[in-house]
Amino acid sequence: MNRILIAAASCLIAAPAFAQEQGRYVYADFESSVPHIDLAECPEGLAQGDVICRVTMNEDALHVYVFEAEGDRPFVSVHAYYDEDFDLVLTK
Repeated sequence: MNRILIAAASCLIAAPAFAQEQGRYVYADFESSVPHIDLAECPEGLAQGDVICRVTMNEDALHVYVFEAEGDRPFVSVHAYYDEDFDLVLTK
């Protein structure tokens, strides 16, 4: 009986990791683990439907992550822009 309880507890502990291994990536996972900037609007051409966009910087590239705006906000896509593809403009 103890072996059954230990096996059942192990399955419950592994369930979140198993779900992520199955390709289900949601905004809560991204928010807590990836340094990023929230974009007020998605870049033109990326927004299809009700989505939110976040941007990260890595060496000479910007990466725009797109997530659905409703529910648990599943990941939709990521787009890379290299230094020759954009101009960085700072505003107040």
